[in-house]
Amino acid sequence: MKNVIPVIVAVVLGLAGVFAVNRVVARKAVRKEAMIAICAASRMLKANETISEEYVYPKEVAVSSLPQQYIAYSNRNLVIGQKTLFPIAKNDYILLSNVGTSSSMSNVLSDGEWGCPVRFSDTTLLNLIQPGDEIAIVALYQYKQVVKREKDVNAKAQEITRQVATVLYPQVRVLEKRGSAVIISMPPRQAIALTAIQQRAQLFPLLRKANDSRGLDRKAGGVFDLSNDFFAKLAEGMQTIEIPAVPAGVKTPR
Repeated sequence: MKNVIPVIVAVVLGLAGVFAVNRVVARKAVRKEAMIAICAASRMLKANETISEEYVYPKEVAVSSLPQQYIAYSNRNLVIGQKTLFPIAKNDYILLSNVGTSSSMSNVLSDGEWGCPVRFSDTTLLNLIQPGDEIAIVALYQYKQVVKREKDVNAKAQEITRQVATVLYPQVRVLEKRGSAVIISMPPRQAIALTAIQQRAQLFPLLRKANDSRGLDRKAGGVFDLSNDFFAKLAEGMQTIEIPAVPAGVKTPR
């Protein structure tokens, strides 16, 4: 019996050690940051030089360290065939701001995607957006709904018009800005849908933080109802404000 107890203790301590090592390894795995391959120059590139495919190579960068207007290596077609605007040193990142769009826009599209022009109802933010920025697209539209206002099952249904705002596309990247429109790269079906939606809805851009992986579920944003009921509830319980004949700060002539 005396010989068994040390064996049991040794086994327990061994299992505890294995468990502790596994926890440390798991924590390190969680802490390991995701890496993304982006475009970098394989040699020194001069200003106004055409970028060939052999001049671009994938450089692994941590998500938290990604530069503004980076180009994922999977989207290297964005720069191949384009001319550099400035000199780019060997091993430096090739950014959207470093290249012009002298060649056809079709060359900058990702494989299997179409370029879709989008016009926005409010161009205030559009003036600040640059190629490479990530935006969300919000749609403001109306639709008719049949409802019953009364609890009586025999009451006639009424048709009301609702105006709502909802997230249409939570994350898209701007390829190019042309006047009051931007061009984005999308899968064909989504490009067709967005083209049709623009005919019935007002679209608004919202600027996103670059490389933010949160808030990508379109439905999670919910629907904001702008119908008359909303504005009525917004004013409930609030004190009425009246403007006097001579508002404060207005000086009457002497």
